[in-house]
Amino acid sequence: MKLEKVQRDSNIELLRIVLMFMIIVHHLVTRGLKLRELGSGTYTPMESTTFQILLNSFLIVAVNTYVFISGYFEIKFKMKVLISFLIQCTFYSIVLYLVFVWLGLAAFDWKTLAMTLYFLYKGWWFVPIYLTLYALAPMLNKGLAGLNKKQLICMIVVLLILAHIKFVMGNFISDRGFGIYNFIFIYIVAHYCRNYVKKVDYAWLWYIVCSLVVFALAYGTYYIGKPKITWAVYNYNNPVLILSAVFLFFTFKNLSFKSGLINSVAGLVFGTYLFHEQRNVCLYLRDNVVAYLRTVMPNDTTLLLSIFGLAIVVFIVGISIEKIRQYICNPILEYLYRIKWVQKISDLN
Repeated sequence: MKLEKVQRDSNIELLRIVLMFMIIVHHLVTRGLKLRELGSGTYTPMESTTFQILLNSFLIVAVNTYVFISGYFEIKFKMKVLISFLIQCTFYSIVLYLVFVWLGLAAFDWKTLAMTLYFLYKGWWFVPIYLTLYALAPMLNKGLAGLNKKQLICMIVVLLILAHIKFVMGNFISDRGFGIYNFIFIYIVAHYCRNYVKKVDYAWLWYIVCSLVVFALAYGTYYIGKPKITWAVYNYNNPVLILSAVFLFFTFKNLSFKSGLINSVAGLVFGTYLFHEQRNVCLYLRDNVVAYLRTVMPNDTTLLLSIFGLAIVVFIVGISIEKIRQYICNPILEYLYRIKWVQKISDLN
């Protein structure tokens, strides 16, 4: 397995790492520095507000890019992967809650313990939506394989008109891009690019241009006193954000190199997402760590630098915990896979 990781091209693996760091910084800025309160109209301006809007315009593309990666390389449904994924989520839900109880940072009760499994319904919003996409992937792959270029373009245009061009005004079908509709749309766009877009010249430059367009839309509406529209610009079904995800992907796709270290770290980054987005950890980072930094930092510049430093710490802690979790859970998974009825379920691909 190690030899395989070293030989595999690491460009997309590096992209996964970069995207996870972008997500962490995005969460610390929008929650800890309360930039997301633009959406409710309760945001209190800071000296660094303009820079925060600019920074978020570059960061917000991360989730769409993750979904694009899945569509470009196509999800290959495997029951073993699904079982492993569910065990991973269960571990972070239960264990992190119990750790907070042990540290005296949360009160224990059986109802709350049982509710830690609600990630299957809500919890990490990304998890149930991606699980739905994962389950639908075999049918999507088969259906898309039967379409020619013209048919794919027609499908993309129709889906775009139905939900995406109204991203500023309201939900409509796509639920601001946080629902399965937008994930399927990006998956289809990625399938088209895999088959008909071999290379994008100056992809990095086009990513910057798209991000600056998003910034112009966001800051322009903020400047004229429309903060709710500012926050709507960051909806995941904003067509410019989806286009930005395409260009960011091809920025790394155009690279070619190998690194066993990068490949190994990339295999740990989803655990980092589950770690820092677990409810207790998320609230502690927002209400304690970032809140403390806001009181001790002398100005917004040092505050933002400390946010980046905190993001590095969260990332390192996250991959470390995931490595430990794998050591604990992998033997359990291997044992489960030796059980006959589990083997039968695992073979249902």
